[in-house]
Amino acid sequence: MTPNKAATWAFLAGGGELGDLMRNKDWSNTSIGAPDQWTPSLRATVGVCLNAHTPALIWWGSGHVMLYNDAYRLILGDKHPKALGSEGRAVWPEIWATLGPRLKAVLTRGEADWSENELLLVNRRGLPEAAYFSCSHSPIYDESGGIGGVFCLATETTDSWLRRRQRQELEEAGRKKELSLATLFEQVTVGVAILGLDPAFTVELATPFYHQVVGRPANQLVGKPLLEALPELAGQGFEGRLKQVTTTGVAYKSGETPVHLMRRGQLETSYVDFVYQPRYETNKSITGVIIIVTDITPAVRARQRLESNERLLSAIIQQTPLGVGIFSGPEFTVEMANPTICQLWGRTHQQVIDKPLFTVLPEATGQGFEELLQGVYKTGFAFEGHELPVTLERNGQLKTVYFNFVYDALRNVEGGIERTMVIATEVTRARQDRQQTEVSEARLRSLFQQAPVAIAIMRGPTFVVELANPLICTLWNRTQAQLLGNPIFGVLTESAGHGFEELLTGVLHTGVPFVGHELPVPFQRDGQVQPVYVNFVYEPLRDRPDGPISGIVVVGTDVTEQVLIRQQTERLLVQERELNELKSNFVTLASHEFRTPMGTILSSASLIGRYNGPDEDDKRERHVQRIKSAVHGLTGLLNDFLSLSQMEQSTLHGCPQPLHIVTFCQEVIDDMQALIKPGQRIVYTHLSGEPAVSLDGQMLKNILINLLVNASKYSANGKAIDLSTAVAGDQFQLTVRDQGIGIPDADKDKLFINFFRARNVNHVSGTGLGLYVVKRYVDLLGGTVSFTSQLDSGTIFTVHLPLTPPSHENHSGD
Repeated sequence: MTPNKAATWAFLAGGGELGDLMRNKDWSNTSIGAPDQWTPSLRATVGVCLNAHTPALIWWGSGHVMLYNDAYRLILGDKHPKALGSEGRAVWPEIWATLGPRLKAVLTRGEADWSENELLLVNRRGLPEAAYFSCSHSPIYDESGGIGGVFCLATETTDSWLRRRQRQELEEAGRKKELSLATLFEQVTVGVAILGLDPAFTVELATPFYHQVVGRPANQLVGKPLLEALPELAGQGFEGRLKQVTTTGVAYKSGETPVHLMRRGQLETSYVDFVYQPRYETNKSITGVIIIVTDITPAVRARQRLESNERLLSAIIQQTPLGVGIFSGPEFTVEMANPTICQLWGRTHQQVIDKPLFTVLPEATGQGFEELLQGVYKTGFAFEGHELPVTLERNGQLKTVYFNFVYDALRNVEGGIERTMVIATEVTRARQDRQQTEVSEARLRSLFQQAPVAIAIMRGPTFVVELANPLICTLWNRTQAQLLGNPIFGVLTESAGHGFEELLTGVLHTGVPFVGHELPVPFQRDGQVQPVYVNFVYEPLRDRPDGPISGIVVVGTDVTEQVLIRQQTERLLVQERELNELKSNFVTLASHEFRTPMGTILSSASLIGRYNGPDEDDKRERHVQRIKSAVHGLTGLLNDFLSLSQMEQSTLHGCPQPLHIVTFCQEVIDDMQALIKPGQRIVYTHLSGEPAVSLDGQMLKNILINLLVNASKYSANGKAIDLSTAVAGDQFQLTVRDQGIGIPDADKDKLFINFFRARNVNHVSGTGLGLYVVKRYVDLLGGTVSFTSQLDSGTIFTVHLPLTPPSHENHSGD
């Protein structure tokens, strides 16, 4: 069993009942805190107080917290033990008006005071009572030079003061013969009664103090037979003693005599000192009995409580699992040894009592304990040993065992050291268990560090990192020094605010583990935050199976590589499906688009052979033009497919060359005349800027032709197509406007996808590649393409291309 920590504090050693109460009291609930927070001055004063044999009291701090010794508890009466550690105003409210200002004067001005035989009305047994005290109040200076408290030496002088007053009053009564006996009785502060000589011992006279002692007013006492007024005295032996006094004339004295009296409706036991003195007339004949009685109940009960406490303390010492021994003198003669210390020494009580310690324990000689005890005996400073080894004889063999113990000095009334004390407990088994635990913890820590998965332990609502193995340090990209002892999201700031705090809080509150599979977690990698995919478990941690949740174990694995490989595989599968769809679309489209012009060519070629007359030239020319148009269409289709193939294979690269943009556009328009619908015309305007630029002419031509072909294809016969160009700074702008069928809103976001055709162009032949080719060429040239369109109102395409500084060389197009 581990002793209370207070038992190891030297200044709290000894002190009888109050020393034991102070060592075991929970001081954290008081305004002065636990003993390990007390100032050195308070500790030193408490040590003096506890070992003082006179009543001593410490008022500490502004709240006047009370700390006192065994002798002072008798003054407190029923206020003990609640008074220990309580504030003075709460303990002594009835006298605080007198006591408070005195303590304030000492605390604020350092003015010590002394009062002698001061009368105070105190309530310490349920009723107010007058008591006399002599006491001093002295300041206790703390380490800062200020006054931390007041040291009080107090002595209750009620009994001595009353006796002295009694003597003074009796002497004064003797000096003043004019005072009657009745007046004298009224003034004395001891119980005095005169009984008649009649067999019933009628009460002739009684002082007020006697009324108080027996608990009867005068009208229930004077003039009545003693046993009639006090029937509870019958059978207690007092009547026989009275008869003995009246018969023999010899006074009878008795001290600390118990008497049972009826008070407040119930029978109470009081203790009195009394004298039965025969009363004589002048002729020396006995005329009655004078009773002089003093109620010493408080003193007797206080002594009884003290004796009871001493018996209790002795019983506690004998039964405590701590080894306790008391040694007298410099030879350390064993004066007291409880069963536990005898067992620890491996000796019987008879073998050790009244013998020098190192005579009965010769094997302990030379191990340094004599010097330690000598030091305590000479200096008075306690020595505390923790897990110190000592070789003792156990079962006939010398064996090394380990002890926690305290050597302390016990002082007499004058403050001299006459005895030393040991309080010890054997910790051999606990030490062995701790060593085994440390080995187990070291083994567990080694396994923890070498585990093939990332592991961390976090504690408390802020998830402070308690342990982190190397793999989790690598996963989190932090060192152990950065992690340990810090809240996790104070270190992994990039991961905060992504829901992981809520997940951890849920596990901490509910005890339900959380399993995450391939969750992306933002972590610092190479100076920037990147998503890392992790499989992890948040597992609640309890210090004991049925205990509360005190932390969380995190076990994780970095699966980023596997996830990325799988994602790449899935993308390749999607691309493969798209490629298969593309091939299928291509075959379907090629079959459809090639079939129509080939049919036209075949039909026209067959008909040309029939028109061989001289007047059929127009018919033959018409079919020749149809064949040419079909061939142009096939050529354009093949060019689209070729461009698509080149772009998909990334074989095209921009090759800037000097261009005169106006001349370039006119040449393209001339080439387009045979491709646009009948009655359509292309209206070209160069809006602004120097027309000499540097661009890849072939790519620009493909962009322009595809836009113009689309404008013609989706516009009616006879409609104009507007083409405009402009040069502004380092940008070239190309705009194509038609008055065609327009693009439905639902199809606008898919317009640049290969083989995509809007839902309103089914009546118009096409591959769905033209705008895709435009977009790819624009991207290759580093530009942008945009459009606006309304159904049945036409479409405007705008291309912006960055310009390469033009060369100074001329070319044939200028």
